[in-house]
Amino acid sequence: MAVQNLTLKVTDKQEIAHDTYLVRIANVNDEPLDFQPGQFATILVAPNTRRSYSIASVPGEAFIDLIADTVAGGPGSQFFENIKVEDEVQFLFPLGNFTYQSNSKPAYFFATGTGLVPFLSMIKFALEQEQSNREIHLFIGFRHEEGVFYESVLEELASKYENFNYTLTVSQPSDAWQGNKGRITEYYQDMIKENADIDCYICGSRNMIEDVQTKLLAKNIAKEQIHFEQFY
Repeated sequence: MAVQNLTLKVTDKQEIAHDTYLVRIANVNDEPLDFQPGQFATILVAPNTRRSYSIASVPGEAFIDLIADTVAGGPGSQFFENIKVEDEVQFLFPLGNFTYQSNSKPAYFFATGTGLVPFLSMIKFALEQEQSNREIHLFIGFRHEEGVFYESVLEELASKYENFNYTLTVSQPSDAWQGNKGRITEYYQDMIKENADIDCYICGSRNMIEDVQTKLLAKNIAKEQIHFEQFY
């Protein structure tokens, strides 16, 4: 599909975790926005300055949801911190080849932090729009529990769809954290079998991507079945 240069309006903004914002930008004429799950938009965040953000929502709506971690403090962070409802956003859309592949194979998703964002689109598309029966498991890791977002959404999906499960873990939790602790690589080793015919999607830091990819290849998962995108 052709890349478009659009100007849309902010219709909602929420701080969904510590220094993490959800911004919804909408087509005022309610015309659906089409893209492939996993793609991103490049936002004009300052004069002559663009930043790329994966889309968290599903295709076919008159809006797209963007989620950004603003810890870094750069132009993109300042843009998401300061933007307000009714502001206009200029962006190029849709972009990227890290997209969901529809088939019946079990699908495993591995993410850290806001690397979760494109997987929200992919998983909701598979479950809600395709009504896929394929086995889907998400492994998502956060550094601190105050950075966790959308766990309630994942829990709702897991309750509604028997073929979806997720494992959420925090690598540097406080003493009060009652959930899983450690890195995501500690949780999927026994679940994925040698020579498994599966699709794997990885999104997050370079070190995490390399670590997960190495472990999958060691299990003789075919390289062409491993899809990844470095998120930060």
